[in-house]
Amino acid sequence: MDPRMKAELDLLVERMRALTGATAAHVLMLEDGELVQRAACGIQERIARTPRDRGLCGVALSTGRPVLSRDVETDPRAYLPGGREYGMRSVVIVPVSAGSHPAGLLIVSSRDPGVFGERDVAVLELLAGVLSSALEARMHNERLARVVETQRDIDAAGLDLDRVMNLIVERAMDLTNADGAMVSLIDGDELAVAAARGIATRIGERRAIAESVARFAFAARDTLLIEDAAADERINRRWQAEIGDRSHICVPLFTGDEPVATLDVMSASETERLGEDDRRALELLAVGLSAAVSRASEFRAKARFEAVFANALTGMMVMALDGTILGANRALQELLGRPEEELVGVKADVFVHADDRQAATDRAHRVLAGDLRSTLEHRYVRPDGGDVWVDVSLSVVRATDGGDGFIIGVLQDLTRRKAAEAALRAQAELNHHQALHDGLTGLPNRTLFRDRIEQSLHRARRADGTLAVLMLDLDRFKDVNDSLGHAAGDALLVEIGRRLDGMLRASDTVARLGGDEFGVLLPDPTSVGDVITAARRVRAAIQEPVIVQGLPLSVDASIGIALFPRDGLEVETLLKHADGAMYHAKQENVGVAFYEASRHDDDPVRLTLVGELRRALEDHELTLHYQPKASLADGSVSSVEALLRWQHPERGLVPPDQFIPIVQQTGLIMPLALYVVDEALRQCRAWLDGGLRLAVAVNLSTRNLMDADFPPQVETLLARHGVGGELLEIEITESAVLADPARTRQVLERLAALGIRVSIDDFGTGYSSLAHLRRLPVDEIKVDRSFVSGMDRDEDDATIVRSTIELGRSLGLDVVAEGVETQAVWDRLAALGCTYAQGYHLSRPVPAGELAEWCAARATPATSAGRRRHR
Repeated sequence: MDPRMKAELDLLVERMRALTGATAAHVLMLEDGELVQRAACGIQERIARTPRDRGLCGVALSTGRPVLSRDVETDPRAYLPGGREYGMRSVVIVPVSAGSHPAGLLIVSSRDPGVFGERDVAVLELLAGVLSSALEARMHNERLARVVETQRDIDAAGLDLDRVMNLIVERAMDLTNADGAMVSLIDGDELAVAAARGIATRIGERRAIAESVARFAFAARDTLLIEDAAADERINRRWQAEIGDRSHICVPLFTGDEPVATLDVMSASETERLGEDDRRALELLAVGLSAAVSRASEFRAKARFEAVFANALTGMMVMALDGTILGANRALQELLGRPEEELVGVKADVFVHADDRQAATDRAHRVLAGDLRSTLEHRYVRPDGGDVWVDVSLSVVRATDGGDGFIIGVLQDLTRRKAAEAALRAQAELNHHQALHDGLTGLPNRTLFRDRIEQSLHRARRADGTLAVLMLDLDRFKDVNDSLGHAAGDALLVEIGRRLDGMLRASDTVARLGGDEFGVLLPDPTSVGDVITAARRVRAAIQEPVIVQGLPLSVDASIGIALFPRDGLEVETLLKHADGAMYHAKQENVGVAFYEASRHDDDPVRLTLVGELRRALEDHELTLHYQPKASLADGSVSSVEALLRWQHPERGLVPPDQFIPIVQQTGLIMPLALYVVDEALRQCRAWLDGGLRLAVAVNLSTRNLMDADFPPQVETLLARHGVGGELLEIEITESAVLADPARTRQVLERLAALGIRVSIDDFGTGYSSLAHLRRLPVDEIKVDRSFVSGMDRDEDDATIVRSTIELGRSLGLDVVAEGVETQAVWDRLAALGCTYAQGYHLSRPVPAGELAEWCAARATPATSAGRRRHR
């Protein structure tokens, strides 16, 4: 070890001991696979060698992490003879690296247990970082000196190519601490090994280029660094098994545009793998080999470094110490878009982007001062004004004969990577925006609206303030959709969203919550009068006619208002109460309504109906009837639709349209959905036990598709009844899907993951875009009965049905025709290629017992054939 480094290490151990209060401090360096003590303080210094894998030192080196042992005597990781020899009871060991390789250890110890803590670990980590930087700078300078020395030796070898190639192999292993290296020359379609050492001698003398990793280096015209050879598909597995390399570098060599040879370096170490520093060193070393190969192939001497650096694959330039360009290779000229005559004689920073120039200049000055090796990403400006991103590596070659030294700059083109990074950032920002905003109007969506309310609630609680939540629903909007089409409806929604967003304060929030429903947040209104004024302004803005397709369209709005803290303290409560007030405004045709607890919670009629429904659920008065779906190909029945009926003790059988609307306005919709699924699965299990395999379809509401807890609850019911997910289908309407597409998609994907089939009910009556439908885990679409029942009499209906069937087939979906009531319709659907039919022509909805008898009486028994899983 040179005296300067020894003095620095002696000073380092003194500081280690002083900063930690240790009894002793040591610096151990890795040399020839062993740990050698190179500095010590507090104990007698001696040259001691220790195996690198022994005890706590081995733990620190193998993991690359600090080791803190509060008592060596009780630490199972410790090597006790060593600890006792040095009088250690407590110890901190921190690994030191140089580049990507471990270089040594910093150790402080005490004769007493429990002396050190995390602060001492942090101190040693800081000192280890300082030592690592010094070692890296020293290693880089040593490597560069060896490259220059190698170049001189190559020049001395002249045209003796064998001597040059063996010299390159020897120096390549020396520079990288590799276990093998070889130089291979191209001979036709093969690579012929011209010089090899170490594990590289295990490979044969010749190998096909098409099977070698070299073909990728030639194609890329760049050096390949493979840090995990076992997992990289470019590595030939047979050769890798013979050589045993764990990391690999392949440097392609060219003469002009023609590949002529490769320099391959291999490491068999699991822990000390070849890295970026090794790649850079080999590229510089390969310059000399390229020169020698060119000399031999062209039969003329190329002794100067500048003659071959012109053919380097990466941009390179030689500069005087003041930054003036002395030479630039062809790759650099192409990279910067400037011929050599425009570059030579000009200082390099002239071409650096103005925003990056100071950083580039500062880094060059620090390199010249010997503080560190430089790599810096910055931009150069091309003549056309365009920017090119580069990774610039600067290396200083000091003169040894009293003359001037020079700087070698290696420039790697990063433009594509930077463009990809910018694209990824832009896409991430777009994804984040889309997740929180409505795709049609650009307004905040339900998720962002809830978050804004939560933030305003936090501020209002802290300042003892108030806020208002407005829910508004457009009146007569359905008339626009029905008469002019959904494109006109979308244009109307966009304009209303623009008006609302432009008329309120910057602190207010306007959101589209789904369909024709909007929300408004008014944080900290000064009075109820301010809220009323804002609501009236909102309504007036909506009532103003909108010109769509050349027609003035007029709609109105019903607005419900809930106030904090009067009407609720949490987000859910305020939204629910504002929603209830909105329905009251719509039903009573009053335009604007505030939430009133008595009106919504104490209404006797409503309470009676809700109470009866609760009792009906508890007493199992709600029953299921089942209507079969048959294959139009062979008439087989593999599934049925469960339809809800209320067997009221006084009113008799109550149809769904008389009680489902009440359920949807209350919290009963969630338990009712689980009730239906539970009953359907119980019946499915009973049929299975009786030898009848039928899948059961149940209908879900919008609120079910918004409930993140619904999929795990269904999973529990499937397990309870022992029924596979493939025997359960869910039917949803287009409008339910569009209410909140993001949340709906999440719930549907979780249900689909259980094997449950998803069917779009009443398809054609809503507005599902093809792109949106493709993104959902849908297996089936059901053509609405309003089109099917009249298709044998009305060609418009028949055209709609035929188009829907063709759409389903193009998307790989099953198509079910509802409302099949005649044999003529059945036959026509079969001719069109429809998958299934459902309707009174087959069977009306019947109780479970009657359905089993019906199936038994059919000539074609029920079967599960033809059913498929999700795409």
